Amino acid sequence: MTDQASEHKKKRRFFTLKNKRHMPTWLAGILAFFVKLISLTYRVKVVDKEGWYEQQDAWPVVVSLWHNRILFIACLVRRSLLERMSVLISASRDGEYVSAFIRFFGLGVVRGSSSRGGVHALLELNHEIKDERSVILTVDGPRGPKYTVHPGAVILAQKNGLAIIPVSVNAKHYWQAKSWDNTQIPVPFSTVSLVFGSPFSIPKEMSLEDAQQLIHDKMMEITED
Repeated sequence: MTDQASEHKKKRRFFTLKNKRHMPTWLAGILAFFVKLISLTYRVKVVDKEGWYEQQDAWPVVVSLWHNRILFIACLVRRSLLERMSVLISASRDGEYVSAFIRFFGLGVVRGSSSRGGVHALLELNHEIKDERSVILTVDGPRGPKYTVHPGAVILAQKNGLAIIPVSVNAKHYWQAKSWDNTQIPVPFSTVSLVFGSPFSIPKEMSLEDAQQLIHDKMMEITED
């Protein structure tokens, strides 16, 4: 085989993998192992002034998270807690990759977003809540804009009378991806803070816009960039 033919074959294989709808299980497993291995090097500091992480006095809840913190959150939270929670992941191809990866950490997955499969996703999340499972929402995902809160968390919290728990992962030293959300990857052996904000509720009479602003403000209180 000529060098040119060999190079063409390699490119074709890469193109085939890149365009697969589903990430191969073995590849998702390798990625999950690699991310977990990196997370073991972190000096993790849990900041939880209200004690929710230890006690879970309010349950089920809606956990609000920025999209650029989702990669390592599953590595830092106890598996026993993750197994009682479900996360909303985009119905896109990229979302399929994230779903394959995140299932290795014990989280349940609901597929959909505000722009694609939104109604179905909200119905599925309501079923999860009725089954006493808390739900995690990346409140500015899946397409942003960055740090702009979408309506999903408001709708779920108001409809079901649930508290919202804002959560952030803050690192002093991190790499930042060139994506719309600037995904953060804490540098190995750095200090990482897993921060739980105070639980709060959305009054039923509060407007959607005011509720979105409230969530944004509560999230920014615990977000460090």
